[in-house]
Amino acid sequence: MPLHACSLARVCARILLVLFASLCSGMASPARAQSAGAPSLTGVVRDESGAPIPDVAVAVVELSRSASTDASGRYRIAGLLPGTYRVSFQRLGHRPALLPVTLMSGEQTLDAMLRTTLVELPPVQVSASAAPTTALESPQPVGVLGGDALREALAASLGETIGAMPGVRNWSTGSGVGKPMIRGLRNDRVLVLADGQRTDFQGWGDEHGPQVESADADRVEVIRGPASVLYGSDALGGVVNVIPRDLPTAFGEAPFVHGRVTGAWSSNGEGRDGRIALEGASEGVGLRGSLTGRTHGDQRTPTGPLANSGYDALTGSLETGVRGAWGAWSLRFTHRDETVRIHEDPLEEPGATPNQRIVDDLVHFGALMPVGGGRVRFDAGWQRNDRREFEERDAPDVALGLLARTWNAGVRWHHAPWGRWQGLFGASLQRERFTGSGEEALIPDSRTLDAGLYAFEETERGRWKFSLGVRADTRTLDASAQPELGVTQQSRRHDAVTGNAGVLYRLAEPAALVLNVGRGFRAPSTFDLFSNGVHEGTVAFERGDPALSVERSLNADLALRVQTGRLHGEVGGFVNQIRDFIYSRPTGTFDDESGFQIFDVVQGDAQLTGFEASADLHLDRAWHVLGSIDWVQGDNQTADQPLPWIPPLRIEGGMRYEAERVAALRHPHLSLTCSWNAEQTRLDPDDLATDAHTLLHAAAGCDLPFYGHAIGLEVVARNLADTRYRDFLSRYKAYADAPGRDVRVQASVAF
Repeated sequence: MPLHACSLARVCARILLVLFASLCSGMASPARAQSAGAPSLTGVVRDESGAPIPDVAVAVVELSRSASTDASGRYRIAGLLPGTYRVSFQRLGHRPALLPVTLMSGEQTLDAMLRTTLVELPPVQVSASAAPTTALESPQPVGVLGGDALREALAASLGETIGAMPGVRNWSTGSGVGKPMIRGLRNDRVLVLADGQRTDFQGWGDEHGPQVESADADRVEVIRGPASVLYGSDALGGVVNVIPRDLPTAFGEAPFVHGRVTGAWSSNGEGRDGRIALEGASEGVGLRGSLTGRTHGDQRTPTGPLANSGYDALTGSLETGVRGAWGAWSLRFTHRDETVRIHEDPLEEPGATPNQRIVDDLVHFGALMPVGGGRVRFDAGWQRNDRREFEERDAPDVALGLLARTWNAGVRWHHAPWGRWQGLFGASLQRERFTGSGEEALIPDSRTLDAGLYAFEETERGRWKFSLGVRADTRTLDASAQPELGVTQQSRRHDAVTGNAGVLYRLAEPAALVLNVGRGFRAPSTFDLFSNGVHEGTVAFERGDPALSVERSLNADLALRVQTGRLHGEVGGFVNQIRDFIYSRPTGTFDDESGFQIFDVVQGDAQLTGFEASADLHLDRAWHVLGSIDWVQGDNQTADQPLPWIPPLRIEGGMRYEAERVAALRHPHLSLTCSWNAEQTRLDPDDLATDAHTLLHAAAGCDLPFYGHAIGLEVVARNLADTRYRDFLSRYKAYADAPGRDVRVQASVAF
């Protein structure tokens, strides 16, 4: 971590401790009084033989409340809210359980039995349905990255962190900009959430990456396919939800403060990362703060470094919340200051040092209250995303300034079960104001207002499980007059109705067949409608079309999922038909001033077809084999040609070792993975092919006892053989190789 970050960390730690002490003294008594009449949940967790299981993670998922079982297998969670919930039971070496419970006043008992399994199954998901489900029974294809797998995958960008998940890729501009691509769709067609809150990182720009710090995540959930019913516009291709750990509570125990310090070094680019996090609780009052710093130099390839390709980022987060018999509320603030340096083709612009400075502030308030046997969840958020682009390092003037300020609010009523039906009704409202500045002009100032109403219901009938959802949205976009762009003051309105229907049939206890059909939509952005200027990021002169209509998709998924004591696997296929697909079409003419070719934004029909398969097979308790394959084909049916930037076939396989303990080492694990990427032979006329390549990755880690503490050690090597290749999804592929070997060493200690 840089020196200024270390100083800021010490100051932040002192502030957090003072704030926490005042919260404990000022709010502990009211919280204790409020929680006195609240329901509590207790029980014992056993295995098939009836023996108690210690260290089981027990969570009332909808309330973000958790505890662990003691040596006798017993747990207790106090200070809960009346209502119907699902309780998750998870422990390594056992199949997770998800049990329903209806809480009234007083203490209630819920015992659980966990079956032994060799497979490490993913935790429950909360992003794709009205209620938490396991991966086996999710109505839509969902991937969950957490635990050791997330720690090994952590990278500078969100796209690179999750890019190895089946159906997900990293569309990158160096190490500083990595955007999630889901089933061949990217930018504004993939929605990024910060713990359920929509984020706006101006994703229409090719060099605009998400400002979400994955080091703060407990897990990342990815919905593969349209999720517009729950999330509205921009979820046409899928959703990425970065979820932090639950805020702590201390019902029935003494107040506490815990912390963790993490440091890491990467060989490629001489990267240095550091993080300090503090959290504590007193009765129902919880507090958490973290500070994360990253600084990386120029990215290195097997043939040498890429000039001007490093980045720096500093992220601070502070969250507090209170829980009691009346309900719960939480407040979170995140500030991120990021500098990304953009490498340019040295043959065209030798010595060029363009860069971006992004300052992102995010505020979220959430409240939960029991209502009529159900519960109401209210969320409100504010975001300020200030992106300034400079033509060269230390330039005094901003070439292009892009400021987006977003306000959003939503309410969800999770009603009590109506017979066999359980679900929610919701409403959402979002207002965004965009302002441009700087020497260049690309899009006009604008104001956008979105409103949506939706419902999502689920029911079970024997082996069958059904899900239904419907949503109506409207968007009004007001553009300001901007003569230099040829834009007059005007308004545009776009409406959409979407829905989805899912059917799951349990073939047997460990297997399920799932069919999901859903509609998605994306309203055209200000860039699509009104751009009229030089766009340095795409090396093009872009011209929008104010007459564009809403993109609408119809997606069908069919999958077979299996979870036995030794095997966790899924195989499935999809077809996604998109009407009025928005894309840029070359005109063959060139702008006189810049020399860039002019591209018109137009609409047509497109179809994406593909499949994904993954498997985790345990040979014994310690060793297991992992493998996955994903492929997608994209066609522009109007132009009768392939869509650009569609990833090629990818096959991954590897071996992994993990154990509870070896000598003094706790949770030792090591892995070796091989990733083969084919050559993409179906190319858009303006796209560029890259050769097939094979990469080797390795990782090892453990927890090492140290004077009453545990030091977590991780060593991760990417591109272990230092293979020279060009990534098809890298925007540098025309003139630069992909990164060479990178060895990352990380250590963390809790206190």
